[in-house]
Amino acid sequence: MERVTMTTPLLMFVLLALPCYSTPGQVNPFGVPVSAHAGKFYDMSPRDHVCGGLNYDALDYTCCENVLHEGAGLSCCGNRVFNLTQASCCEGQLTLNVSQLVSDCCGSRAYDPLNQLCCDSQILIRTQPHSKCCGKELYNEDHQLCCGNVVKRKVLTKMSGHHRCCGDHQFDQRSHCCCIDSEPLSPQPLNASCCASSGSNHMGIAQTSPKCMSGKQPCGLGACFNPTERCCVNPTSLLEQSYSHNQTCCEGTLHHTPYLYNGASCGSQGNNPDSKICCAGKLSNRVLGKNLCCGTTPYGVEDQGVLCCNQTLHRVVEDGYQCSPGGHLYLPSRDMVCGSRVHLNDPGKHCCGEDTYDPQYEICCNGHKHSRWGNKSCCGGKAYDHSSDQMKCCAGTLYNLQVQDRLSEEAQCCGSVLMEAGTTQTCCSAPGLNLVYPTQPGFTCCGHRYPNSSLWSCCAGVLYSRPELHTTSKNMIPGPRLLPLGDLKTEVLCHTRVLLGTVESVSVKMNERSIVMINAMYMLASRGHVNPLPSPHYVTLPDHCSSPELVPGNTYIWMKIPFSDTIRFISDHSYPLHSILSRCSK
Repeated sequence: MERVTMTTPLLMFVLLALPCYSTPGQVNPFGVPVSAHAGKFYDMSPRDHVCGGLNYDALDYTCCENVLHEGAGLSCCGNRVFNLTQASCCEGQLTLNVSQLVSDCCGSRAYDPLNQLCCDSQILIRTQPHSKCCGKELYNEDHQLCCGNVVKRKVLTKMSGHHRCCGDHQFDQRSHCCCIDSEPLSPQPLNASCCASSGSNHMGIAQTSPKCMSGKQPCGLGACFNPTERCCVNPTSLLEQSYSHNQTCCEGTLHHTPYLYNGASCGSQGNNPDSKICCAGKLSNRVLGKNLCCGTTPYGVEDQGVLCCNQTLHRVVEDGYQCSPGGHLYLPSRDMVCGSRVHLNDPGKHCCGEDTYDPQYEICCNGHKHSRWGNKSCCGGKAYDHSSDQMKCCAGTLYNLQVQDRLSEEAQCCGSVLMEAGTTQTCCSAPGLNLVYPTQPGFTCCGHRYPNSSLWSCCAGVLYSRPELHTTSKNMIPGPRLLPLGDLKTEVLCHTRVLLGTVESVSVKMNERSIVMINAMYMLASRGHVNPLPSPHYVTLPDHCSSPELVPGNTYIWMKIPFSDTIRFISDHSYPLHSILSRCSK
């Protein structure tokens, strides 16, 4: 039997660690780790849909600093717009082809820290997985030292694992120390007076703790703190900081935290719990039975004619009132609540965003209603005829292929982006996130990242530095591709027997990926054949490392190579049965 070889880059998922921080109001809609630098670019358009004094349709336009731009759901870089999956904004300047979700800024230019480094405001190509900056040069800290002061750095070949920097020289800390009171810094034998009198730390540098005023204590080597505070030690620095009760220490950096009410205090006021009650920072006299809080107002569970909605206490004159999920007071027998608006009940009407609509004559798409005609379906907030070859829906973004001057058979999606025809672009996917990269030789996908394969290896979506390979296959066995359903060829999807099933669990057996599925079935859509399989159903992928990540609970479509058990494509879709039948019934 002929063996089919696939050369398309594998689509994997990368496990990256988010930094220790929390930005109020930040939303990560993708559900996978992305750059902390991307947080401020989510959903920046005005919510009142007024731009420069003009009303606009958020389904077609984006407003940035009162300048209106064509295109919905874009991010702002000053008064310009960009798609954060395709570009980055640094200091008000746009860098194309580097997604904000994986980039960092080097001055006003963005770069991918997986394959590049920012050294002294210059972007350098990473030569080793763990290269470091030494001024404007790169160095390998396993074999080299970066010595000198901040103004002038130079790279020295490390003479041994015990050698450290002392000024622009190196010394063996087993036999020498570096005295900081000499100028310029120079290594001294351990029996020298400088080393003996001052003592030396674990780096061989003679230093002393700071002299603190009366009542304060040293905090490491660089600060003093009051005993009522605590000491925040930065593991990467010789300087420490003190922090008080309203701050926390996160990896050596101070962060303010909200004041905690502990039952004995209310804001900055003293509180006697026997005579006072504290509600949202406001003290009130305690009244027997009033032990609940609604915002700043105390009330009791037996109070008649009151209802607490969204931390506001309402007085109601008749029974039956309720709080809507959004916290609005309404009477279900009379009212219908849509979002933040209360409407009078109209039989047969349903909610569509803040408004109501009649599903017999209208279609609701993501909170926007449209007249129902023909074979309409939703794509984000827009309605379109899904049987038309001129329209393409990419993850909620609708494209007119005539305007794009594209043929339907060559139009492929990468998340919400319509990719260019040909092989100039590569789509890298992780569950919930797809990013487009300019195709480069020697690069391959690992989840939503696009690493240089000479520096990084990838196993099941996890990146490893190339000198530390964690797979015997070395990514040489091509696994199945994870594709959106819309990119599966109709003649293959409809005229090939496909496997549908919901993943229940995934495990690794030797180097194989073992998958347990439930609700599994074989389907041949063109003939209307559906064959349910015993549940659970077992599937094995031959190479764990080169297989895309599968999320338990998600339903997938499995496409096998004809006359073979080898799985070639996998598609993730919420409603695969309906989607297949609707495409194959055209």
